[in-house]
Amino acid sequence: MALAWHPITPALVSAVTTLADSPWDRDALDAAWLRSGWPAPPGGSVIGRVIDDLKDPRLAVGDWDVDVRWSDDDEVTGFAVAFALFYESDDEDADDDPDLDEFPQHTPSDQWEVDKSADREQFDAVWQEALETLTEHLGEPEVVGEHGDEDEDDWHNAVWRAGSRLVVLAQGEDFSSYSLYDQAGLYVLDFPAESRIPRGDGLYELLVGDGEDED
Repeated sequence: MALAWHPITPALVSAVTTLADSPWDRDALDAAWLRSGWPAPPGGSVIGRVIDDLKDPRLAVGDWDVDVRWSDDDEVTGFAVAFALFYESDDEDADDDPDLDEFPQHTPSDQWEVDKSADREQFDAVWQEALETLTEHLGEPEVVGEHGDEDEDDWHNAVWRAGSRLVVLAQGEDFSSYSLYDQAGLYVLDFPAESRIPRGDGLYELLVGDGEDED
């Protein structure tokens, strides 16, 4: 088992809440991006870079990789920032596990910490520390819960509402490693202000782009 992480910082919380409070059309998003303290991407436009130029959702921002989400009609629908990766080996002999040897495949910066002897309890502790940081800055979350397969260890989640946006702290699959790792991430998502926040697996489906809001 192994863990790579970077504690959530007040600056990251501020950047995410700045995005949550801003419109996401091209000009407004670019202005909010700069207000967040993040550098402008090459070409100066977030949408121009990730949608028009690259068709790639990821922007490197200091110690973080920021994934930008958009709809089929090229409207931005959310952002995600991973702050922890966890690998749990299926091999009884960890000394012969090449995936453990190569862990982590990628981190955004050398400021991330790596512990190749960490267990799931430590992964959960990193999430809990992030929850405490967010609660200090955003207040108590509207939802705190779990999701995941019944036969597996539960992943944790917490949700804050910000008008027509949700700020979500959640564990889940790391799709960048083709689900080889678990990850913990901070998300901000478009979500109707009048709709009930989904719980459990319904929330996770929303995070991965398969969910519908609940009336």
